Amino acid sequence: MTGIDFGDLKRFRPFCSKRGTTRGGSITRYYIDLFVSGELKATSGRYVECGDTRYRAFVEPSQIATYDCLDIDADVPGLTIQADLHDLRHITDGSYDVVICTQVLQYLSNAGRAVSELHRVLAPGGKLIVTVPFIERDFRRLGDKSRFTVESLRLLLGGFTSVSVGTGGNLLSCICSLLGLGLDDLTEQELLAGDNDYYQVTLGSAIK
Repeated sequence: MTGIDFGDLKRFRPFCSKRGTTRGGSITRYYIDLFVSGELKATSGRYVECGDTRYRAFVEPSQIATYDCLDIDADVPGLTIQADLHDLRHITDGSYDVVICTQVLQYLSNAGRAVSELHRVLAPGGKLIVTVPFIERDFRRLGDKSRFTVESLRLLLGGFTSVSVGTGGNLLSCICSLLGLGLDDLTEQELLAGDNDYYQVTLGSAIK
């Protein structure tokens, strides 16, 4: 058997410790942005995004009636609602037409309870857009707790009327992401190669 020349890849520390952001951008976020952008195209009304306002820019102003940002941390830029996802009692039932929750559920002690709360605050026919990690480093300083397969996310969204779950990434992109490489290190063809067994991120949309 011919030996493998690992070259620069035989290492114990990543090329970039900030998820590849110094090398053209995060590979994982590439898949999330692509997915969320597609899911937002036919939406309108009242939006709430968990932990950020990143995806407001993905929606035409004419589509937006209101756009809230929800987080437990009072210092999050653009915050309009400070609340714990496990307990949204101060938000009335059916308050939103679209809920965006990317890369958040892995930090929660009870993701199922949070999803139930997000289901409650959605209006009938409203859409939940959610992404969760499958292959990623442990961000224990942020309270990292969970990873999600396709089936585990599908089960988590079982209370919705219609559920669609997919993946982003492949074996090469997973390896590159763990090594701290970024978008500059892969071609678009390499990024878009799908793989049902090796993927970085689990992507779901659900209609109430």
